[in-house]
Amino acid sequence: MARIRTLAPPSGHTVLVVDDDSELRATLIQLLSSDGHEVIEAANGADAVQLCRHRTVHLMLLDYFMPGMTGEDVIRQVRTFDTELQIVLQTGYASEKPPRQMMRDLDIQGYHDKSEGPDKLLVWVDAALKTFRHMQAIQASRSGLDYILKATPELHRLQPLDDLLKGVLLQIQGLIGFNSACVATFGNAGDALESGKQGQTISIRVGTGRFASRVWGNLTEHEQELVHDAVSTGECRLGAQVVLPLKAGRRLIGVVLVDNPVKLESDRHLLEIFAAQAAVAIENVRLYTLATTDDLTGLMIKWPWLNRLSETVLLAARGGMATSVLVLDLDHFKRINDRYGHLAGDRVLRAVGTRLRELLRTTDVGGRYGGEELVVILPQTGEAGCLVIAERVRSAIETLQIPWEGRTLAVTVSIGCATLSPVGPEEAVSLQAQEPNMNLLARADAAPYAAKRDGRNRVAQNTGPGPIGSGVGF
Repeated sequence: MARIRTLAPPSGHTVLVVDDDSELRATLIQLLSSDGHEVIEAANGADAVQLCRHRTVHLMLLDYFMPGMTGEDVIRQVRTFDTELQIVLQTGYASEKPPRQMMRDLDIQGYHDKSEGPDKLLVWVDAALKTFRHMQAIQASRSGLDYILKATPELHRLQPLDDLLKGVLLQIQGLIGFNSACVATFGNAGDALESGKQGQTISIRVGTGRFASRVWGNLTEHEQELVHDAVSTGECRLGAQVVLPLKAGRRLIGVVLVDNPVKLESDRHLLEIFAAQAAVAIENVRLYTLATTDDLTGLMIKWPWLNRLSETVLLAARGGMATSVLVLDLDHFKRINDRYGHLAGDRVLRAVGTRLRELLRTTDVGGRYGGEELVVILPQTGEAGCLVIAERVRSAIETLQIPWEGRTLAVTVSIGCATLSPVGPEEAVSLQAQEPNMNLLARADAAPYAAKRDGRNRVAQNTGPGPIGSGVGF
């Protein structure tokens, strides 16, 4: 086997020349190398088969008559393990077999009469390698579509928006690779870039690599112009940076910026398909959030929260784990409304909701049960852990300084805790089916009354079932 170096720009293709005539092989090697191809050689059919087994070969120029194995024998063996290799069969005898018959009977891409000279051979070479590239593109598209189909269920799973956007970047990295990337969406507070479209601003919501700080200043002027252009035109841009608009139907909801992708133009169609799927998933999460989130506190509203509580208890029972619930009741909240007005009360609720969301773990679920009463699900959390989290929340709310019309408002909270210890699935279902004053939420809801009786701004734990207000189990 010989490898020929060439000064021509590399084509990226490997060509195998198989012929028992060493002078002809040398001539073909020089001819093909001048076109930038990497050329390897074999003097017989058996060596050619072994090379094809152990090397990536795109095209084989194969002599018909050789000692030991004919060209037909080589083709039939190679096709048992490689169906994509392009093969041009060569003959020195024009009357050997009709070309159409050879093309029909054998899985080959060309049949060249050596007497026709090098120009005709190069036509066959160019045609065969073009076919190979098309086959590779089709295969890449199929692989990419399979990847997108596998990624789609994860995208459409209901989850926090930031988690979804991180998932979008991970899936794009799987498609094309990158050094750094970010997702920018409309209407976010913080560091923002004017979009130039009806006064909207667009902000980096999630970023990786050099965009991890989510600051527009980390984008070059050219990158900012690319984002502007994507917002204005809604079109994908490929190059040293990929800019991918996220459109749900005709509505643009964001832009993905990818720095230094591994692949380029051939991935445009796949990226656009993926972007459409991602945009729909993002829009679904937004709509779900609007339907289930209290716009004042940013916490989940009552009925979705109750559904989540039922799911959490049943899953915990199946896994033999504990579940805890907190009920938060703001102290003297009516005084704030009476003294400063309901807008001041709303400001306090918003501040408390924000602080609570900052303190909760990813798996915890905060909700607004009604009025000034907030609730929290603590999955896989026993009595001791529940008390630690409740005290942390109480202390953080106590330190809030809430500005209002030139003054600072302060608020405290009484917190009730209750824990459902690990039980079996049947017992968990039975507990959920009992009267409200006997279930987990009812026990947690009874506890703040004890905290308020003891002076407010404290945590009370209901350690066992009992009627509301009875004090049993505290």
